[in-house]
Amino acid sequence: MVLTGPMSRPKLLAGMVRCNRPLRLLPALSSCMAAAVATGGFGIFYASIWNMSDALSTQRMAMISVFVVTAFSIWLIGHNGLWNPLKGAYDQMRSGLDNAATVITVGVGIAVMYLVIWAMLLAVTLAVVDAEYLAGDVGHSVNFTNYMDIAWLASALGMMGGALGLNFDSESAISEATYTRREYVRRRLAKKREEQD
Repeated sequence: MVLTGPMSRPKLLAGMVRCNRPLRLLPALSSCMAAAVATGGFGIFYASIWNMSDALSTQRMAMISVFVVTAFSIWLIGHNGLWNPLKGAYDQMRSGLDNAATVITVGVGIAVMYLVIWAMLLAVTLAVVDAEYLAGDVGHSVNFTNYMDIAWLASALGMMGGALGLNFDSESAISEATYTRREYVRRRLAKKREEQD
């Protein structure tokens, strides 16, 4: 069956990402998440994080989040050899679709991981940081938004620390979590053939 029309490639790409199931990355990155939560949790105890999160605008915090998720995704793809090199005219379209599906799959998985880390650090922040103490440090009354901002910035810090935890996660587990079973087996066979040649 061949899809035709201007929406054929976006539909195919969406199907590839859906088959890849981006949320399967979370269990495969358990060491990463543990390192990210530990690093971010450590940052919560520092007043400099409180003051910085209070001083930064929402747009700047959003830019930091996008940068961290993008950098982490690039690092994950490069470190685990998930990028499919472009070879030949025919393979160029297939490799392009494969790479686009990989980028979206990993990007969605890492963005969800970032949200999970943020939620965990928000709970820690609410449990640990006293409102009066925080208000005395930042110099004004505080509300729930201040706690959300602290967790937001600590999550960005944690994600950078989580990149170190990536070294402890299995490369094959990450590849298997990123691709469908059939694509994972195809890639392993292609890699073996390249090593034999």
